Amino acid sequence: MGLLRSAALALDKSISRAADTFELTRGRIPPGTCIASLWPRLAGDLISQLENEPVIITGTNGKCTTSRFLAEILQHAGHETLHTQEVADSLDEVISTLVQASSIQGGLHADYGIFGFDSRMLYEAVSTCNPRLFVLNNLYLDGLDFEGGPDALMREWRRLFNTLTVEHHLLINADDPILCGGFVRGVPPRVTYFGVEDERLAIESRAARFTRCYRCGTVLSYRLVALAHLGDYWCSTCGWERPMPTIYAINVEIQSNESRFRIITPQGPLDVHLGLTGLYNVYNAVAAATAAVSLGVKTATIRAGLEKAVPMFGRDERVTIHNRQARLMLIKNPTSLNETLRTTFMDGHPARYLFLVDDEIDAGGDVSWIWDADLEVLATRTSTIYVAGSGADHLVLRLKHAGVEVTEVNIDIDDAFHQTMRHMPDNARLWVMATDTAMFELRQSLKELDVL
Repeated sequence: MGLLRSAALALDKSISRAADTFELTRGRIPPGTCIASLWPRLAGDLISQLENEPVIITGTNGKCTTSRFLAEILQHAGHETLHTQEVADSLDEVISTLVQASSIQGGLHADYGIFGFDSRMLYEAVSTCNPRLFVLNNLYLDGLDFEGGPDALMREWRRLFNTLTVEHHLLINADDPILCGGFVRGVPPRVTYFGVEDERLAIESRAARFTRCYRCGTVLSYRLVALAHLGDYWCSTCGWERPMPTIYAINVEIQSNESRFRIITPQGPLDVHLGLTGLYNVYNAVAAATAAVSLGVKTATIRAGLEKAVPMFGRDERVTIHNRQARLMLIKNPTSLNETLRTTFMDGHPARYLFLVDDEIDAGGDVSWIWDADLEVLATRTSTIYVAGSGADHLVLRLKHAGVEVTEVNIDIDDAFHQTMRHMPDNARLWVMATDTAMFELRQSLKELDVL
């Protein structure tokens, strides 16, 4: 690399550290932001130095957690691994991850790169990263923001998959009829399906009642609904049905603090004790395990890596202050909110909720989706509910329509959190459900107090 680029890379890193120190641009200027215009092929040049082709993870929910799980597994296997801390809705997050790990001379020493991309970014991800392995987690229509809707996204993905070869490998959630019916029919790459098989997980779901067969348009029938529209489905008109997964979880036990399950793989079963709760995290773990198996990792190493994983950025992070615990849960669409509530109902503690909602449009805070969430479930439970943030009034109105009484409303997020924690009894637990910007603001405050 030339002296100019080396100097620019060193300056870029310095600016990024300064931005982080003084909390500029939402706490930081990602490394690589300044140099990218001087080095258009920055991402591609750094990725080409990886020992192996990168892994791409995409879908609506679970990209960050699946990336973290897979990184833990590969690191436990002795591989130097990079992974994005946040979902890339542009190449900036990927560039940031690469630049942080590189020397000022532009050298990068790593075995694997694991990058979580927004579903809209898949074309750009392929052209820049040149991956061989893709993990397709899920596609929830209530969280899909794509011009032209799901049909347009299906057509774009299908065109992309038709350009791939048998050297490429797609790992697909068999329980998602949108993925399986809309995107992978007749594509050239190898396909491996993963999923969850446990009849005890059956639930009633509004999303499943409106999911159509993407081959003939008939509303699908379900033998079992496990999460949103995920489950064991079939079409009564054309006969199409859920493909049989090669790797899947059974004997699933979800508790308020952890999850236990067995993953069946071609190399043998592995019993996992995961330190995160929620069926969605079981799906994330199975997705990561499927990727690890395809990369040749042994089952014992997969189990150890999964069990080592800890929560990240508001994804069931746990904070204890004066014997009172807060659980930080990121919500970004109706499915994530519904599943978070489902998780809280497993808790034996008295229910206390703090909703932090930001509605600043320029910060991605459009919270109109709260009207599609199943908040009516709170009306049947005796709960203490606090609401805060610039979007508090929107949520209070939604809760009123759901027949749910709000205990207190506060615009200031930091003040609401500490007041709520202060008035809780010892050994009580607070479930904090926050949109992205509100979660970032709260976490910054907790970091300053050195409790996170």
